[in-house]
Amino acid sequence: MRIRKKKNSTTADFEQFLKTYNCRYDIDHDNNATVYNFEYQAAHFVAAIRNQDDCVEVTYPTIATVPMSQLDLVRSKCNERNNSNILFKYSYSIDHEKNEVNVHMSFFNNRVTPEDMAHQLGAAFHFQREWYRDFDEAVAISKDNDTLDLESELYKHHREMFMLRRLELRHQLDSSAASVAAGTNALPLWQLLETVSPLPQASLLFMTVNTVSGQERLEDEKAIRDYDLRRALVEGEGKQAHLTRDYAVLDLHYKQGHDQQPRMTTITLTAEGEDDHSIYTRVTVTHVPRNASRMNSLSNENRQPQSVSLLIALDRSSDKQRQQEFDYMWSDAQLKARNGENDSLTDDQLLLGQVRVADVAYNMYWGVQAFNSERYYEAILYLENVFNSYRCDFFEMGSEGKRLFMETAYKLGFCYNELGLYRQAFYYLDLMANDGNIRHTMELVNSMANSKDLRLFSYTEGVMEEVKRNFNENDELPDNIKDFINFMRRRRGYAFIDFNQLDKAEKIFTQMLDEEDNADYAINELAYIKKLRQLRGEEPTDQNNDVPQDGPADDLPF
Repeated sequence: MRIRKKKNSTTADFEQFLKTYNCRYDIDHDNNATVYNFEYQAAHFVAAIRNQDDCVEVTYPTIATVPMSQLDLVRSKCNERNNSNILFKYSYSIDHEKNEVNVHMSFFNNRVTPEDMAHQLGAAFHFQREWYRDFDEAVAISKDNDTLDLESELYKHHREMFMLRRLELRHQLDSSAASVAAGTNALPLWQLLETVSPLPQASLLFMTVNTVSGQERLEDEKAIRDYDLRRALVEGEGKQAHLTRDYAVLDLHYKQGHDQQPRMTTITLTAEGEDDHSIYTRVTVTHVPRNASRMNSLSNENRQPQSVSLLIALDRSSDKQRQQEFDYMWSDAQLKARNGENDSLTDDQLLLGQVRVADVAYNMYWGVQAFNSERYYEAILYLENVFNSYRCDFFEMGSEGKRLFMETAYKLGFCYNELGLYRQAFYYLDLMANDGNIRHTMELVNSMANSKDLRLFSYTEGVMEEVKRNFNENDELPDNIKDFINFMRRRRGYAFIDFNQLDKAEKIFTQMLDEEDNADYAINELAYIKKLRQLRGEEPTDQNNDVPQDGPADDLPF
C-alpha cells in the first residue's frame, strides 16, 4: 500500500529540486493547482501540482515544431509513440498565426526527489532526440509513398492483408462466405440469383413463401422474379422501418434447359437485427442436389450441395441523402485533384477524382464504400457497372485510367472470392496475373487454391522463379517478400491435399512446424492429413511414384 503524501510535502520536494539544480522559475496559483514555469539545462518546462494530488505533472511544451503541411504525419507519430511508451505521452497543438504544429511531451512523477526529477528530465531530452530522428525518417518514407498520412495507409495495408489472409482457408474449417449488402432500393430475387447463383435457361413454375404466419404461393413469373428480399421481413419506410418477422423460407420450383425434371432452390431469410442506420437480413441460397445418373455422376457439381450465404440490409437513409453525400465527396476529390492537393487524398479518393462521368463516379463511390465495409454483394452491383463502362476504352486510357480499371477488377475478384464464387473471381483476377502486385497475386492464388484449379501449380512455380531471379540466394529478404513466400508455400500444400498428393503436402507442412509464422497452419493441415489417412485405412506411403514426371514440384525455389 502506498502512503499518500500531502500536497505540502510534494511542493516542498519539488522546490528542493529547483533549488538544488539552480533552476530559474516562477509560480502561478489558481483554485486547482500550483503551476511552476521553470528552466532546466536551457529548456523550458511547466510543472503542475494539483490540489489533493501527491504527484507532479511535468510538460515539455515544445519538443519540436513542424510545418502545418505535416500535420497528418505528426498525428500518426504521436499515436504510434503513445501506444508504445508508458511513461511519456505525446500531444500537439496548432499555431494558426505561424501555420505550424507544436509537439508536446508530458509525464507524471510521484517521487519528487532532486535525483528522480533530474533523471526523468534527462529521459525527456533522450526521447526528444528520438522523436527528431524518427520523424525525419517518417518524412523521407512519406515522400517515397507520396502520402503524409502514413497511419491511414499502414492501417489500410494491414486491413487488406488481413482480409487476404482470412480467405486463405484451412481444411476442416467452414468455408461459407458472408458479406453485407446495404441499400434503399428493392433487391429483386432474380438479381441476387443472377449474381451469386445463376439458373441459366430456367423456366419458373412457382414459389412458396413460408413464414410463422402461414404459406403464400406465387405462380406469376414476374412476381417471383421481382420478389423484394429487402422487404421480406420488414415493414415501414425510413426511420419507421421495422422487423415484423424473424424468418421466411422461399422454395423456388423450376425446370432448367432440356431437363424436364422439376428442381428446387431454397432461399432462407433470417432476421439479423437492426441499428439506427439499417435493418439486416441474412440470405442463404441452397441448390438441392440432384439424383445420380449417367449424365449426373457422383463427381458432377449438380450432385454436390451448393450454398451461398450473405447479409443484406435495408438502409434507413433516403436516396436524396445518399446522392448528397456522393455529390460532396466527388466534388471535393475533383477540386483537390485539380489544385494539386493529392497529398490530402486517400487512394480511394484519388481514384474517385479520376472519374469524369457522374453515373460512373456514383457507382465507383458507393462500390468502394461497400467494399471497405465488407458489403461484397452490394459492391459487385456497383463495381461491375464501373468495369463495364471502362472496359472497351482500355487501350485509349492513360496510366491513371488503367490503374483505376485494374483496381476495380481487383475489387470485383476479391468480392467474388469472399462469396465463394471462384470462377467469376478468376475472370477478373486473371487480368492482373503478371502485374507484379503482391496483393493481386495473393488473391489470384487464393481463388485458384480454393477452387481446386490445376493452374495453381504452374502459376506459383513461375511466380517463385521470378522472385528467385530478383534476389540472390544469400540475400536477406524483405519481410513482405518472406510473408509472400510463406503464403505461397501454404497455398501449395493446401492444394496438394485437395489433389490427393498427401505425401507432398505432408513434406511441406512438416518443414513448417518449426517456423513461427507457419506452425499453427501446419499443425491444422497435418491433423487433417492424418484424419484422411485414417478414414481411408492408409498408412503413410510414398505417393511420389504415382505422380507423372511433368506433375507439380513438391517444393518451391525458396
